[in-house]
Amino acid sequence: MEFLELLLIFVALILIIKKPEKENLAFSLVMIAWLMMIIFYVGHKSTGLLTIMNL
Repeated sequence: MEFLELLLIFVALILIIKKPEKENLAFSLVMIAWLMMIIFYVGHKSTGLLTIMNL
């Protein structure tokens, strides 16, 4: 899952460089990746259900 998050951020970076008019889409991708990281961190720390899995 970390790879997916990094891939979303990379796609957002490419969008900003290649097509600056798509800035809103790039910002949305970064926010989605950021929210995924928060959800996985909170899920890992609060429940301990995700400790065995390699996300």
